[in-house]
Amino acid sequence: MKIVVIGGTGLIGSNLVKKLCQLGHTAIGASPATGVNTITGEGLSEALTEANVVVDVANSPSFEDNAVLEFFKTSTTNLLAD
Repeated sequence: MKIVVIGGTGLIGSNLVKKLCQLGHTAIGASPATGVNTITGEGLSEALTEANVVVDVANSPSFEDNAVLEFFKTSTTNLLAD
């Protein structure tokens, strides 16, 4: 099963990718570091191609209330659109 982990290069995401691979899945860590940006949409379609499951463990780069809300609203909208 192909599983894409959004935020997959961070602390939680990288551990999740590792565990999923140990269980025999094809797990892809997707993040801006790997060319996948859920805010701009860059690389998103390519990363999600033939994915069976998407897990989002991304975190906002800001902790300011409005910025956090905008981050998750935009990111989730782009994920669902793809």
